[in-house]
Amino acid sequence: MAHANILTLEPGLGGVPALARTVYSLLVNAGHTPQVIYRASDEVPTSSKWAALKFFLATPPARKLLKEEMRALAVADYPVPARYWYHLLRLAGSALDAPISAVVSGSSHVGLPLALARRPYVLWVATLYDEELKSRAAAGDAWASRLMRHRDWPDLQAQEQLVIKHARLILGLSPNTTKQIAARWPDVASKLRTVLYPVDTDRFRLGTGPADPPYLLLTARIRDPRKNVHMLLRAFAKVRAKFPHLRLIIAGDEPLPATCALATELGLDESVVFPGYVPASELVLLYQNATLFVLPSLQEGLGISVLEAMACGLPVLSTRCGGPEGIVEDGVTGVMVQNNDEIAFTQSLSELLKASDRLRAMGLAGRQRAEQRFARVHIESQLRTAFAETFGDLF
Repeated sequence: MAHANILTLEPGLGGVPALARTVYSLLVNAGHTPQVIYRASDEVPTSSKWAALKFFLATPPARKLLKEEMRALAVADYPVPARYWYHLLRLAGSALDAPISAVVSGSSHVGLPLALARRPYVLWVATLYDEELKSRAAAGDAWASRLMRHRDWPDLQAQEQLVIKHARLILGLSPNTTKQIAARWPDVASKLRTVLYPVDTDRFRLGTGPADPPYLLLTARIRDPRKNVHMLLRAFAKVRAKFPHLRLIIAGDEPLPATCALATELGLDESVVFPGYVPASELVLLYQNATLFVLPSLQEGLGISVLEAMACGLPVLSTRCGGPEGIVEDGVTGVMVQNNDEIAFTQSLSELLKASDRLRAMGLAGRQRAEQRFARVHIESQLRTAFAETFGDLF
């Protein structure tokens, strides 16, 4: 069978690495030899310029290794202007000539070397770059604000367009992403479809019901400002006055000091738990025993945690932040409120906590939706079809 490339962001935790692992497994199961190619930005020391210089002097431009149990080619992330960031992946050299290629990313830029080389590839993309950066800037991310004002910003937009337009097939990770791409580039509509993240509905399944005392659950990369955790803490503080036994569990990352400080300021030290990273086996139990999944995000390409919650029969309260709008049916599997509307979020949270029968019905409807739309068997079939259409007998 064939060698295959997966160009992606740095493997690890989070939504995009989960997509990369999905494609990697798909290619292995099809008999191919895949390799992940990524820009190793997280490896560069940030303690001092001298530490960074020593790192680059000692690190080859591209090196093979195992990353998250996947064969990988890590490309050194040299300090170059923004318009050259994704050109660095061309240091992967002949590895980019593999007959089967996929680009799996938040925004599309990592596919730039394949687009420039006119190589065929399937693009599985979560969001548009300006949507991501606008939401980061709105949350106070100064870096995102500077980048959108930088002279390299038009080049980055042009690179994204090039990768979109040269993809053989574009898989939007959510209905919202697919809609945005079609609106921005109508000429690619014929090669555009939606493929959600596959959830293992045998692992993420119905449990025995909410725990006593009850708790709300958020699991996310909470150090990302787009997750809007501080709004959730303020809403929870107001609701807890009516439900004094209610707790809030916020898992996924260790919280930022400012987040802990706000929880203390709001008097929530005894009722908010930050367990950090939670392995999948324990995460399932958190979903199964929660009363409600809460997502206060400013922007989501999809929201994998929303899919997992629904598969476990957990109703969802989410802002209209992109991805969840195409997953959560308002009033049926959960409730959607206006983006960054703390008053509406608080009010809906309070109303739902008073309606246990409604919550139970929403949870069961969410489980049914998971089995019908994004169980692993369905999504993997869609991915196999996409690769077979793109690469024919090679796949």
